Amino acid sequence: MTHLDPRYGGLSAVVPQLSTAVAAQGHISMALAAFCAPGELFSAANFAELTLTEWPAGRGAWLRDGSLRLRFRDLLRQADGLHVHGLWEHSTLIAARAARTQRLPYVLSAHGMLEPWALRNKRLKKLVYAALLERPNLERASCLHALTRAEAQDYRSFGCTAPIAVVPNGVRIPNQISSDAFLMQHPALKGKRIVLFLGRIHFKKGLDLLLHAWKQIIVRWPDAHLVLAGPDFEGTRARLTTLIEQEQLREAVLFTGMLRDDLKWSALAAAECFVLPSFSEGLSVSVLEAMGVGLPVIVSEHCNLPEVADLHAGWVIPAEIAPLTQALEGMLQNRPRTNAAIGVRGREFVRTHYNWTTVARQMDEVYSWVQGGPAPVHVDLLLPEAGR
Repeated sequence: MTHLDPRYGGLSAVVPQLSTAVAAQGHISMALAAFCAPGELFSAANFAELTLTEWPAGRGAWLRDGSLRLRFRDLLRQADGLHVHGLWEHSTLIAARAARTQRLPYVLSAHGMLEPWALRNKRLKKLVYAALLERPNLERASCLHALTRAEAQDYRSFGCTAPIAVVPNGVRIPNQISSDAFLMQHPALKGKRIVLFLGRIHFKKGLDLLLHAWKQIIVRWPDAHLVLAGPDFEGTRARLTTLIEQEQLREAVLFTGMLRDDLKWSALAAAECFVLPSFSEGLSVSVLEAMGVGLPVIVSEHCNLPEVADLHAGWVIPAEIAPLTQALEGMLQNRPRTNAAIGVRGREFVRTHYNWTTVARQMDEVYSWVQGGPAPVHVDLLLPEAGR
């Protein structure tokens, strides 16, 4: 995996929880190799039950120190298989090549990095890198892991012919949460109707669309307040702050920075709705967590959660200003009991299908299968088409 610090996104939370949950099944022992910067901050509790080794993330360190590859291969000699998370990273190249050298079966997870929007971002670099380095990593995997059926199609559209196992992310939802800590930190929000975005402050999340929509919302609902919670990436916050000033939204939008642990759950408890109008996602942990605590959600179709619309657990929209505005208006004009019922449907769905016990059982079956065991029973497994 890449990075330990949660500010870099979902992998730093998902991979340790997945590994811990699989180990708890009692069939497979799990260890983590993290490719990260020195001294990255992380919650030791997330890794308490796992053996963790840290490795340099940058290509330069591996070129300068020839012993790193040998030491990594020595680590793999203790393993029966490998799960590689993410694409377009030097860590993927190191891990997949080492697995092939050791003749170890390996599973590879793209985590949304083959979505059309993601491929268009830095397109030329990715075309060259894929042709020279990444396609062999994908094609020689024993199994590709997709978070959703949509991601499975992304693999096939990219030309991958390896077997694909569809296993979602899981989430762990606290039994009780309270808004007290968040509202104590932001007392001006007491009595406000809070719409929450929780994730990286990055242009791919559609936050410019959200601000343009919010300009129209506060005309009719002056008591509504938009909270943008998450770490800044690539200078996006500065550009959004300029937009906020231009649209005169300063009194209706709050940046909180990254919210960790209990404060994150407290913000979810304070919110009336969760919104993610993203241009590109694998399977957003934040959306699942929001649904898991019973919030109605407004998500773009790129969030790959059609069940939100199917179950009437929220709104699935194109990543465009007008439908986003309409969804926000629909939520705000609903009676509280109507939004509560919408949230309950999402909560029950997430707690049934996206709990870590269920997800770990599925991944345990995939790991056993790639090591020569029986085909998975509880997994959506897509085998290569005959003749390809």
